[in-house]
Amino acid sequence: MRALQNTGKPWAVAAGISAIGLVASASVAMGAPTGETQAADRSATRGVYLTRAMMLTVGQVAKADPGQGWSVQRDRGILPRTWCGPTSQEGLRVAQRLARGYTDDMSKTGAQYLSRYNTTADAKKAYASIVATVKACKGAKPKSPTHGRKLTVTSNVKAGDATTILRWYDYPLPNDPGSEAGTFPYAVTVKGTTVSVLAFWGYGQGVKPANFRKLAVAAAAKLPG
Repeated sequence: MRALQNTGKPWAVAAGISAIGLVASASVAMGAPTGETQAADRSATRGVYLTRAMMLTVGQVAKADPGQGWSVQRDRGILPRTWCGPTSQEGLRVAQRLARGYTDDMSKTGAQYLSRYNTTADAKKAYASIVATVKACKGAKPKSPTHGRKLTVTSNVKAGDATTILRWYDYPLPNDPGSEAGTFPYAVTVKGTTVSVLAFWGYGQGVKPANFRKLAVAAAAKLPG
């Protein structure tokens, strides 16, 4: 099995993996809010200030998806770009954002993106736009001549005010029998003025659907009311 390698560049990708949609360049800096975010915070009139206590820990990820080696949590540094791009991580008019990464330091990665908005209306719009972005994911288009892709969507998850789980599966066609399959599940939740996005990646079937649903429910339970 070919695996992610830590080569000194943030989350560099071993040769051959880009065929299933993972990109090597990093996109999301984690840690303190940017100046733009801080300015938005000062202008915010509603919403609860986000803290890292509202995010899943790597221990919770390991509990929901046991036996998969989840062991590393990153609260600083760089996260790999999500398969469906930055607009699959948050909506418009963000007042505050936080991100946290998880990995087995080998072949699986995941991240949680929290974004806070000034009004519940803005949060609901962000939720809808993120779900729409993942459904129309640019990472899955145009189709590869050697890989097929399919999407499953589950919207009847009782978590937060609304939760949708979307699961992209990238699989090799018969003309590329030696290539790896990959799975890219998302869980998008809105609760009050906060939106949570879980974006994971793994070889083969990745995090099992039942386990990812547990992660989605656990993440929603930690969001402010």
